Order: sequence, then structure tokens, then C-alpha cells
Amino acid sequence: MNPGFRRFLTLLVVFVMAFLTVFVVRKMQDGSSLMDIITGRDSAANDGQFTLRDKPALNLQDVQVLAAINAESAALVKTVVPSVVSIDTAGVRHDRFRDVWGRTWVQPRTVQGQGSGVIVTQEGHVLTNHHVIQGNPRIRLTMHDGTVHSAKVIGSDPAVDIAVLKIDGKGPFAPLKFGDSSKIEVGNIVFAVGSPFGLGETVTDGKISAKKRTFSDSRVDLLQTSAAINPGNSGGPLVNILGEIVGINSRIYSTDKKNPGFQGISFAIPSNAALKTMKDILARGRPIRGFLGMAFEDLDPYTRREFGYQGRDGIRIVGLVPDSPAEKAGLREDDIIISYDGNEIADMRRLIGLIQQSEVGSMVNMVIWREGAKHTITATVGEADNFSQRILRDEEDETTSRPDPKTVLTTIGLVVREANEREQSLGVTGVVIKQILAGSKLSGSLHIGDVVHAINGRAVQSVEDFNTRLAASASVQNTELEIHRGRQSFRIRISVVKAQ
Repeated sequence: MNPGFRRFLTLLVVFVMAFLTVFVVRKMQDGSSLMDIITGRDSAANDGQFTLRDKPALNLQDVQVLAAINAESAALVKTVVPSVVSIDTAGVRHDRFRDVWGRTWVQPRTVQGQGSGVIVTQEGHVLTNHHVIQGNPRIRLTMHDGTVHSAKVIGSDPAVDIAVLKIDGKGPFAPLKFGDSSKIEVGNIVFAVGSPFGLGETVTDGKISAKKRTFSDSRVDLLQTSAAINPGNSGGPLVNILGEIVGINSRIYSTDKKNPGFQGISFAIPSNAALKTMKDILARGRPIRGFLGMAFEDLDPYTRREFGYQGRDGIRIVGLVPDSPAEKAGLREDDIIISYDGNEIADMRRLIGLIQQSEVGSMVNMVIWREGAKHTITATVGEADNFSQRILRDEEDETTSRPDPKTVLTTIGLVVREANEREQSLGVTGVVIKQILAGSKLSGSLHIGDVVHAINGRAVQSVEDFNTRLAASASVQNTELEIHRGRQSFRIRISVVKAQ
């Protein structure tokens, strides 16, 4: 035999033996016996047979409470979901840009939005958030059964972030009942229903984590919940274990501003505030705000020492509007308001919200500190818009005692503009200061680019809204502006502008 061929056969035998050895070792590691390998049987396959467990780990009797909770949760959701709608909006935004030759062009751009809503009347009224429908005139509602309806906006209140829609379709519709949000307690179980990310009906559960959470851009204190709320849930209901609306889902807390997502902290507008806003809009076509006619400021250590007041809460009255409900009730400058209608007053924002949410014509009790003693003052709440209309009337007998609006605005010396698209994308709401006139007393306190978010605690909606309300207020009372500068927020008080 050729020596070369003999060496080839030897190497081949060695290779085959090594392969068989490795094969046998791996098979035995997998649980096969040597006999299984020789006979070619696969013990792991067990001749194609397998046995599944036919009984649960626990009997139903062992988890009766959990079984009842499971069934009741399903029954609750089944009852609530048919009243929740998915909202799709569309509108046209006109973007302005300037070319290299300095010419200004306007380019229309279609914008779309998505949110949720809840049917609250048999006639087909739907509650949602103002920010869901803002600037988008075409609204389409997708119902639980898959039918699609158009809807029209009856009215909205940006300060509360509530909008009222009306379904274009024949009823009766299946509404949910409002619950009393004042009776809800921290720890109560709640369910959030909506259409997050446009996925369709979604239900999450959690608890009320806290109450009376305050935000500078909201005139009402919000409920905090651990129920998951994501983009698209806005406007959907937060319901209790009876299927009653206790809140309207509004916002989340997220550290990622560009891609916000649920992080265990969500907020809802209390149902009592949402219901009042809806009733005002349906009755008058607009939100109705309470008014007392006071200018006030937060307490500082100097003021506390000056008046000998050591209390934790309270705000100081620094001005009263002539013939206002506050003046008629007997309130005076330098009174310190400790509580309003049973609610402790920690700061101005809190008091402004409570006054504006009060029923017009209702009697409210205020506990005040005056000259070292506590007193209770009862006032009748007026209507803010009625007062604004009254002071804006161009009556001859008033022109001599009050400056005209143009003079007021010129004296204050602020020229503002609407927020541009980039600023809006960063969450800017209000108007932006573009010029401070020479001689303005606000020079040095305010800067170009500052954002005026609110006047006397009420959010500014446009340049026209800013000029009208500022002129009306500053001609008769000290006026407070809420300013945003980057991440900083502060307030500026403008003294009343008197006629020359």
C-alpha cells in the first residue's frame, strides 16, 4: 500500500474517532444514555409525548377576594369604556418666514393632533382638554362601537384646560356621571381611560397619590395619580370605583421634555372644577370667573414683623377697587387674608384660583388678621367680565377721571408679540416682550424676550387680550404680571396709572 495513502487513512480514522467522541459526550451531557445513542433514540423527545399541568397552583376558594376584585374591575371597565371617545383634530398653521431679499412669506401647514374625551350628557356633550382642540377647527370623534362623528366646539377655558364639544349626531348618547372630587381621598383607587399614542381604548389603574397640586399655568389645583397617562390620554376621564368621573386627565410629569412619557406621576383636573366650567360655558358660552376687586401680595418677613403677624399662611391686601365687592364687604388695605371659604391661603396664586372658581353671587367667608386680631368678613362674589366691561365703557363722565387705554399702555411702555413656532414648540404660552419704551418704569425689571404668562392670575391668550386687559386693569387698580424668563418665574406689580 502506498505510504501516502496509508497516512491519509490513518488521519481519516483519527478524525472520525474524534468526531464520534465529541458527539457522544455532548449527547450524554444533554441527558441521553449510551444505549439511547447506540439505538438512535432521543430521550429528550420522549417518543413525542409531553405532559402539561391540568390544575392551577391555587383553588378559586383560596383567592376569593382577588377573584371578586378581578370580576368587579372588568365589570367597571365594561361600563365606562363606551362613554369614552378618541379625538382626532386637524387644522392649518400659517408659518411666516423671510427670504434672502427680506420679503416675508406665509406658508400654510397642516397640523394634526390626537387626544381623548368623555361623553357627559345624553345630548352628546363631550369634555376634553383645551390643549387637545386648540387651533384645530376640524374635529373627528371615534366612538366605542367604531362609528365616527364630527364635532363642534361649544366653548373652552384655557386657564382650567377644559373644552366642551357637541357631537354632530342623533342621540341619546351614553354619558358618565360626575363624582364629587372634593370627597376623594389620597389612596383611593382610580382608573384612567383614553387612547394613548392613538392605539385606541386603553385602561390603566392606580391610586390618588396627592391632592391640590399647584401649577403656575392652571387656575385650579390638580389631582395627582399613579394611573398611567401618556400622550393621547389627555381629555379622557379619571373614574372612581363606581365609574363616576372624578377628574379629566390633563398632564404628566416627565424629565424628558422632547419625548415625554409616563414616569409614575400624572395629573387630572378635579371633576368639580370641570363641571363648573362646563355649566358656565353651556349657560353663557364662555367661562365665568368670580371677582372681588383686590390687589394683594405674598407676605415677607418684614411685613410679618410690621403687623405682628406670626401665622404660617396669609396674603396682604395692598389695594381695593372702588365700589368692588371687596370694598363693599368692609375689607381694607393691609388686611391679611388667612382663609377663604374654609381654605387656607398660602400664596396669591392660591387665592386667585379660589376667587375665580367661586360661583358668581355666592357668599364667601374670609378670615382676616387686622390690628392684632382675627375677624370674619363675608363678601358677595361678583363677575370679572362684568367689571371689565364696565370699566371699558367709554362714558363721558368717566373720561375725566380715568386715562384712555392708549395712554395707559404708553405709560406702562410694554410692546409684545405672539410666541413664534419655535417658542411654542418649547412650551411657551402667553406673549413675548419685544420692546420696552423709553421712560418705562419697568426698564431694568423686565427684559426683551421675557414672556408675560398671566395678568392678575389669568392666562394671556394673545396680544389683543394682553393689551385690552392690561389697559382695563391698570387704569383702576394695581396690576400683577406673571413673567417667565427661561426656567425662572416671578411676578411684577404695576401701580395704577392715573389720569393726568
